[in-house]
Amino acid sequence: MFDPIRKLLNTKFRNKLIFMCIAAIVPVTVAGVFLLYNLIDLMRTNAGNEAMFEADGLKTRLKDTVATVSNIGDRLAGSEAFIKLVNNDFATEDEYYGYYMQDQPISEYFNSYPQINSVHVYLNREDFIYNEYFLYADKDITSQYWYKEAEELKTSKWQLIQEDEESLLTLVQPIIGTDGSFLGVMNISVSPEWFYEITKETHSLLIFSVGQGLVFYSILDDFPAGSVVNDVRSPVPSGISDSEVIDSSTSPLTKYGRVSVSYFDYENSGNLFQVYIIKSNFFLNDTTKSAIFTYVVNIFLCVVLSVLLTILFSSIFSRRIQFLKDQMHNAAAGNFELAEDIRGTDEIYDLYLDLKKMVESMQELINDAYKAKIRSETFKLNQIEAEFKTLASQINPHFLYNTLETIRMKAYCNNDKETADLVKKLGKFMRRCLEVKDGMVTLESELEFTRSYLELQSARFGDRISYTIYCEVNRDYMILPLIIQPIVENAFAHGIESAKTNGRITINIRYKGDIVEINVSDNGQGMTPEKLNELLYKLKENDTSSGKSIGLTNVNKRIKMYHGDEYGLSVKTAMGEGTTITLTLPREVDENVMKRLPEKYSEISRNISSE
Repeated sequence: MFDPIRKLLNTKFRNKLIFMCIAAIVPVTVAGVFLLYNLIDLMRTNAGNEAMFEADGLKTRLKDTVATVSNIGDRLAGSEAFIKLVNNDFATEDEYYGYYMQDQPISEYFNSYPQINSVHVYLNREDFIYNEYFLYADKDITSQYWYKEAEELKTSKWQLIQEDEESLLTLVQPIIGTDGSFLGVMNISVSPEWFYEITKETHSLLIFSVGQGLVFYSILDDFPAGSVVNDVRSPVPSGISDSEVIDSSTSPLTKYGRVSVSYFDYENSGNLFQVYIIKSNFFLNDTTKSAIFTYVVNIFLCVVLSVLLTILFSSIFSRRIQFLKDQMHNAAAGNFELAEDIRGTDEIYDLYLDLKKMVESMQELINDAYKAKIRSETFKLNQIEAEFKTLASQINPHFLYNTLETIRMKAYCNNDKETADLVKKLGKFMRRCLEVKDGMVTLESELEFTRSYLELQSARFGDRISYTIYCEVNRDYMILPLIIQPIVENAFAHGIESAKTNGRITINIRYKGDIVEINVSDNGQGMTPEKLNELLYKLKENDTSSGKSIGLTNVNKRIKMYHGDEYGLSVKTAMGEGTTITLTLPREVDENVMKRLPEKYSEISRNISSE
């Protein structure tokens, strides 16, 4: 036998242990370095893939925005009434002024689509009456490159145009008459705030550009709107829609990190858009540090495991170690009945005590895991049932709103203005329901929403009902959303809906000392003492189990949660004398209190619009 091996066998156990630990650590360390290298390379690749995926997602959102604004431009420029206005093709002067003063669709689109920053129609006519939307195309305008291009090509195109010292992405839409003549240019610019909304959840650096790299939105100070990104491929293939990673060291963007760009040509019209996503180098550094930390932890665990294996190897001749080993095997096999305690005060005894504690903990964990599994299965069943119910009751409200808008336009085109007005009011009412949030709204906004509801009901009941609204409170007074309309709806449903004639609802809002008092009165049939007591009980206990008076209960609960128990809802009624429901609110409102309310308030606010 070789002398080194003999010396190793004859050396002390402590030296053997050190040698075995070193022998175990060296290959593990080599493997760890190799793993770390591959892990860093994988992270870099994943960062590029993630940036490309993120760029594709933002490209889809940008494409939707471009499509929406383009459709608006096509609908406006192709509208027969709009062309008649621009071309002065009205039969009478009264018809011209009637459309000009009342029926302009521009303001409707402007107010309905948050994507739009401004709409300007440039006309070169001396006899036209100009306003904020219609502007005279003087020499400065007609000499602009975008105006000349629109007049020459007679096709819409996306341009970057300076407006109020801002470079805005603008759809340049030529206005073509029915005879093919050029009438003017309509510019629809996209709001920078809209780009912020669709990108605010993105944590990467990003740039939006159009054409040959003209930046129209950026969060990089070195590339503001109006600057140029020189990484656009030139010439650009027609109809391109692709994504790639920019690895060129000459690119000015690569100094910020890993760059991915996604292109699309909107409807193959030559309007090329680019979306740049930059994963910061700081991200890679943080990832590398995390990988190194993981590597060190793995090495530490491997060293500990090596020491434990060494101890087991050297203890095969020890009865105490063998006894402990047998007990551990029993526990690992599921036999938690340990033998009697071994005597002593050394490490073996401590390990045995730890083994007993571990077995006890394992028994508790097994019991807890079994109970948790039962709860998990029950939760999954309940979740599936809830998702099914949600799916069964789901409807796309925006689709319904757009359908109502289509119905309104058809009614208007058929000269049925009364139906068109009713559909428009219903659309506004539904849009307000869709836009309800957890924050505060102005009293003016809440009254306008309630008035829309009353107008719809007036159209339904005709001369059977009337209403009045008196308000001495400042219209900018901040109020919780949807607390007046449910009271009015309750008055219709339980007060005057059955009335044949002379139904009346009165809304009175006034200051009363340190409070604001809102009274909603009807001259309906009133309530019996039994029904009144039942309603007061539900208000006190916040009881919605029966499905009745949910609106009143939710309004009362929200007011108390937001303002305090001293405010809320009260009822005064008598059979044959109508009903008056009074809301009391503080005169001075702390708008920041909403942020400190529990999350259940948000749930209540989201549910009340369905009642």
